[in-house]
Amino acid sequence: MRTSVVLQALGGLAILAGVGRFVYALTQVPWTPAFGAVAAAFVLIAVAALWLLSRRHPGRPEASWWLPVGVIAGVGVCGVVPLVNSAYLAAAQQLPDAVTYLFSSIPEETAKLLAALLVIAAFAPVRRPVESAVVGMAVGAGFSVAEIVTNSAIKATLDLHSEYRDGAIFMLVMVVLGPFAHAVYTGLAAWGLGVFLCRTDQPLGWRLSRLAGWFVLAAALHGAFNGSRELPDPYGTVAMLAVSVLLWVLLIWLYRRSCRIGRQEPVASHTSR
Repeated sequence: MRTSVVLQALGGLAILAGVGRFVYALTQVPWTPAFGAVAAAFVLIAVAALWLLSRRHPGRPEASWWLPVGVIAGVGVCGVVPLVNSAYLAAAQQLPDAVTYLFSSIPEETAKLLAALLVIAAFAPVRRPVESAVVGMAVGAGFSVAEIVTNSAIKATLDLHSEYRDGAIFMLVMVVLGPFAHAVYTGLAAWGLGVFLCRTDQPLGWRLSRLAGWFVLAAALHGAFNGSRELPDPYGTVAMLAVSVLLWVLLIWLYRRSCRIGRQEPVASHTSR
């Protein structure tokens, strides 16, 4: 019990440090009242949708606070990742833009998967792979909301025509192209993490291969979305729309599939996926 409390304290401090870094970054952007109202409305709608879809998810962990902690952890990752991304872009500046952004997903996916692991280890122990995937979706959803707010605020600041138009348009475009896109990426990667943590009946090599395989799939999908925006038109537009349609399909599939597994798979099951 004492070890659990210490781990929760350290994990909570790490998450709050990331959130603090995110909030500090937001204070460096010159906000306008108009865009502040738009951003607040977006956050309230996004959080309400997430709560309604997740609070009774049949694959959720037993711990009651998995959802708020997971979402807040995702926001905390968004506060830390820009520093890592800047270092990556500086190291990859000699590569073609499409190639650079294709692999730019790896630092983000690594950070979000580690955040999911922290939430699982300290706050929401999992018994089944699907529970790990659900935690990953919560982390990714929190990251998506924070990222959209940050990037939209920057667009609003650079808007030469109004106090909010460019920021609101960018926010709407990101919602249309990939609502909770990071919930898809991190949910897939966290499924592999759940297999690694829960399938202790299998050899270590088998579990590691599943962890690596699902992580690579998540990073590749994220990288394809990033890289598609760097291709010359009309190829870039076609590729971005194709990946966006795929993200919508995967978002619906991942939610429905995880609900189905959560309802059907008993706690003690070692069904292979």
